[in-house]
Amino acid sequence: MYDVVIVGRGLTGLLSAIWSKKFAEKVAVVAQGTGKVVQSTGLFDITPGNEETENPFIKTDVAEKAVAKFKELMKQLDYPYQGSLEKPVPVVTGAGFVKYTTLYPETITPVPSTGHVVIVGFEEIADFQPAYVKGNLQTERPELNIDTIKVRLGEKSLRTLTQNDAARLLDRKEIRNGVIKQIKSQMAEKNIEQPRLFIFPASLGIANWREAVQDFHEALGTPVTEAPGMPPNATAIRLEEKLTKEAIRLGIRFYLDTEVTGSTIEDNKVVSLTIKNNSKVNTLKGANFIIAGGGVLGGGLTVTAKGLKDSILGLDVDEFGRYKVCPENVIPAGATLGTKMLKFGITGGIFSIQSGYESCLKLEESLAGGIIHA
Repeated sequence: MYDVVIVGRGLTGLLSAIWSKKFAEKVAVVAQGTGKVVQSTGLFDITPGNEETENPFIKTDVAEKAVAKFKELMKQLDYPYQGSLEKPVPVVTGAGFVKYTTLYPETITPVPSTGHVVIVGFEEIADFQPAYVKGNLQTERPELNIDTIKVRLGEKSLRTLTQNDAARLLDRKEIRNGVIKQIKSQMAEKNIEQPRLFIFPASLGIANWREAVQDFHEALGTPVTEAPGMPPNATAIRLEEKLTKEAIRLGIRFYLDTEVTGSTIEDNKVVSLTIKNNSKVNTLKGANFIIAGGGVLGGGLTVTAKGLKDSILGLDVDEFGRYKVCPENVIPAGATLGTKMLKFGITGGIFSIQSGYESCLKLEESLAGGIIHA
């Protein structure tokens, strides 16, 4: 019997698990897939996918507390986040476009609107082309002076390398030194002046990201930034690995590659989940349940000819995917709160952090007999 069972290991699920461990002794996470964190950029916006800085589902006072708690956690996990809700900053994407983001890791530096920048690509990486990035960035920032450089990582492979592969190679100091040497050599050959910023693909290390950023910064004498694009992004991989390792360190039990196929409900409370792993069916009992299955995109909801269907608890849902009757010990979180929110672009971002925080407040209220300690 667990004090709380979280279904889903996306950002909302992982944060809910970590934060609930403060007041729940036995915590479990059930997940069929890898979660959407690894498919993200690792940056968090008010409204993902557009420039809107207002969102009806963001509760400013709650969101501020949630963001502060998230930043405190990430600082403890040695992957600090910067930024605030009040002032989104411009960053460059892997395609060269400028977007405004609210929270971003220390591998990201805001892109200037004037001055000189140098875009660095790797010969082995096909999905980050400096010339293409330059074209888009020049359109977005016409007053920028932009140069491009392409260097080699120096590692042979039988397949095309991803940016994540490059990040793991750049964990190694000898690889970084080789790249730095080539950058300096090309700058000298092309008479490229010292820029305000070096722009790299999202590849500045995984385990040794801090050393990688510091080495490039010190050796090149200029700030550096990653430009997150299509996944996998090192910015997101680092985040997911940090959160997962922390959950494991706290003693949270993971049921991975495990599908929830139904639930047993008594007196309007979920007593247990029916779970399936490798064709083996078991029962998982819990006192409280946080459902962070990710909605339609995460597999928590299924689109049928008759409308939306709950894929986790097997409960009736309305046209937006919300439970018509929610059991007393169940806390819907993230996209499980309904597809209506997807109209505002919420599939992650600040809302996921806020939702994980709110879920734990509700859980704490339940465990404490109705007293919330904010």
